[in-house]
Amino acid sequence: MNIKTIKIKPILIALLCLFHLEIFGQVSSDTLTDKNVVDKIIDVITYDAKKFTTVTYPMAGYSEQEGFSIGVMPVFTFKDKKEKEHIKRRFYRPTTLIPSVMVSTKGLFNVDASLVMFGKGRFNMYFTGIYQYVPNTFYGVNNLAPADTSQFFNRRFSSFGEVSYELTEILFIGIRYDIQQNKIEDIQGEILNDKVLGYDGGFSLGLGPIFKFDTRDDIVYPTKGSLLKVAVTTYPEFFANDYKFWHFYTEFSHFFSVKNEKNIIGLFGAFHMQNGDIPFYYLNQLGGSKRLRSIAQPNRFIDKNYYMAQVEYRRDIWWRLGAVLFAGAGNVYGSNGTNAFEEIKYTVGAGLRFQLVEDMRLNFRIDYGFGNYNQNGLWLTTREAF
Repeated sequence: MNIKTIKIKPILIALLCLFHLEIFGQVSSDTLTDKNVVDKIIDVITYDAKKFTTVTYPMAGYSEQEGFSIGVMPVFTFKDKKEKEHIKRRFYRPTTLIPSVMVSTKGLFNVDASLVMFGKGRFNMYFTGIYQYVPNTFYGVNNLAPADTSQFFNRRFSSFGEVSYELTEILFIGIRYDIQQNKIEDIQGEILNDKVLGYDGGFSLGLGPIFKFDTRDDIVYPTKGSLLKVAVTTYPEFFANDYKFWHFYTEFSHFFSVKNEKNIIGLFGAFHMQNGDIPFYYLNQLGGSKRLRSIAQPNRFIDKNYYMAQVEYRRDIWWRLGAVLFAGAGNVYGSNGTNAFEEIKYTVGAGLRFQLVEDMRLNFRIDYGFGNYNQNGLWLTTREAF
């Protein structure tokens, strides 16, 4: 494994140590019915209020890009009235809030929070807010073998999300928004220069409609059902945008069990298309923790258009532990005469899961993927890839 290609997201050191205690310690299947060491420690970092429960986890990690990092991540889950009243639910759609703070030895400072909210009448909401000062690398646009790269820092504030109206239990229509202020600083290397759109950052504000068809039984960890999303976001001049463009995307996922709900197959497909004056930091990215997980640096392959497909096998092991196998393929294209079906990238890999909240399948996940073009990546984060 070439450590220089590995991208490590926040690691829950305490959990990893506890995994060691549980897996290699003298814990028999008979004792699993009792409250074990890990459950007792989780009780210490858990606060149970009348309307919500929060569990606060420490984080740490390392990557060549960011150096050694430390932080904290509380996980809030809000209690459902229907659950208390024992009302039978066809779909499990809990409200969750996950903020985090992270700093690193190479200058990273990151504060973010994601909120998924259901049950406000027929209105459902999803919001993410981020402020970060992060070291990054520019490889060029869809450059298979870059002769040079540029290092830079991106000071970014961003917030994106959607508000949707529930037409029926499975049909939603709403508005999606995206707002960003990027400032590119401390550029080292010549490939990122004033000929690259977005070289000095800028302001972007986009709005557009979104349509969703959602029959998943559980939005956190589906065992059956499907999700279809279709959206268009435009960044027009009258919103004071520094760059004028639009972004269309559609994504589809489907889930089913094999024999029982301990064995889940997930299928995912996506197509994104952009047009206009698009800054390099807004171009579609092929890699990352939710896409082709072998591509450790999301900026490694970027372009106007993007497609991918992936499949994942999810398996419960015991207690709060699970495992996955995954594979995927995709490409970015559209600039410099690039073709959609040339130089396709693929990923195969495996991962572990740890259930963060006792009564909800909200997982901390560790995924390792490898693929062609000498790509491999290790990811440690929350929520499933799709």
